[in-house]
Amino acid sequence: MGLFKEAPYKEATQNIIDVIGCNYKVFDTACTAGEVNRVYVEEIERGKKEGFIPVLVPCDDILDEWFHLEDEDKEKLKKETTNEKRQAIINAANDNGKELLQEWYNSAIEDFAEDESEMESFLGSMGNPVSVDDFESEEYYEDFMEEMGENGPINELSTFAMFAEDGEIEETILFEVPVDEPWKLIAWFPMGGWNECPAPEEMISVCRYWYKKYGAYPAVITHDTIEFYVEKPVTDEEEAWELAKEHFAFSSDRVYQCTATYTLGEVAECLMNSKVWFFWWD
Repeated sequence: MGLFKEAPYKEATQNIIDVIGCNYKVFDTACTAGEVNRVYVEEIERGKKEGFIPVLVPCDDILDEWFHLEDEDKEKLKKETTNEKRQAIINAANDNGKELLQEWYNSAIEDFAEDESEMESFLGSMGNPVSVDDFESEEYYEDFMEEMGENGPINELSTFAMFAEDGEIEETILFEVPVDEPWKLIAWFPMGGWNECPAPEEMISVCRYWYKKYGAYPAVITHDTIEFYVEKPVTDEEEAWELAKEHFAFSSDRVYQCTATYTLGEVAECLMNSKVWFFWWD
């Protein structure tokens, strides 16, 4: 059995393919997460030579709802995702990602920044192992540790496998997007602009900054999560702390819902040597 499947696909998968309109492959749901990761990294290198950036789009139930379109609606969405409109989103983005993250961080901690005890609780520390006692149940602990790297490095993309059943992955599209830099992918998949999720042009600013500094690629995009693949992982503890602040600024749920201790230190510990970054907006 090969890694990729032929049509027919799920209706939502086909709709996304039709709307995005570039070269693609669809992984067979029997693929392992390791196989998807291996192919993705290979496609990055091929894309550098052939002029595209790869991105993975799992077709989950929510996307199925979003893209369960009548033909008339699908044609309207196609018109709204023309290259001109994608370029307009890119043009609206400023080269100020670092400044945006600092602004969002200051705003996020404003309510407790002056309270030494609360600030200390929020910051926590690096080097503290997470235990079963930090979780509501041992089963949840085991699931969390499997996905989040036992508060050590995360080195595999996994969103497409997190909620799949029977050991399979979600039906996942590997797009070959014809752009020359990874941060431009956001204009093709402009999620965001709701609740605390940054608007697409703000995401582009942040992604451009992180790509320049860390070689970070938006690798997996869903309706409410982004995973990055990082070519230059953080190896210095002080830099890991600063990056953890940026991750919290980008998505506070990275601390409040994706850690066991609800501390920045746990995120900083995880970022050390991690080739994958994970963000979720509830």
